[in-house]
Amino acid sequence: MTEELSKEPKIHIVRGAKDRLLPRQFIRVLTRRYFPVLSLTYISAVVGIAYKKGAPQHYLFEDQFAYTMALLPAAWVSIPAILWIILKGSHLFSHVANLWYVIAAVLMTSLLGFSYLLLPEFDYHGARSYLVATIPMMIILYVIFVKSALPAGLAHSLSVAGLTALLYGASIRFWAG
Repeated sequence: MTEELSKEPKIHIVRGAKDRLLPRQFIRVLTRRYFPVLSLTYISAVVGIAYKKGAPQHYLFEDQFAYTMALLPAAWVSIPAILWIILKGSHLFSHVANLWYVIAAVLMTSLLGFSYLLLPEFDYHGARSYLVATIPMMIILYVIFVKSALPAGLAHSLSVAGLTALLYGASIRFWAG
């Protein structure tokens, strides 16, 4: 019985300590783990959508369709990542954050697989095939989130590249009308 109790997470409460709504390393988690992978997902989705449509130069430089549709895979990949960040910041559930990331990713992949069987005719502008392409990104995200953060130089450069692609896509929308 005492062995089972020793495996439970220990919570140390300090009198007079500040309450923390966010995890202690929240900014580091965002800048070195979440934003780089989100940016990489967004950029790869933009390029993949542009090539799938058949005219990559047109869709990369003149049309906002690829930039708008790439938001869907980026949001899809964010679901287990945000769940991991929330659970990792919790005092009670930080020890199960990695397990719940895997559970959420497997459930999302299963949902995607079942959508091919149950709703074969539903494919909004090819969105389902773009979501299937995010499965490798979930694996990369798991490795980066669980193992360790990216080096600062690589993480910040990926984040800037994703932000640049997002701003360029928005500017195409406003310039092209």
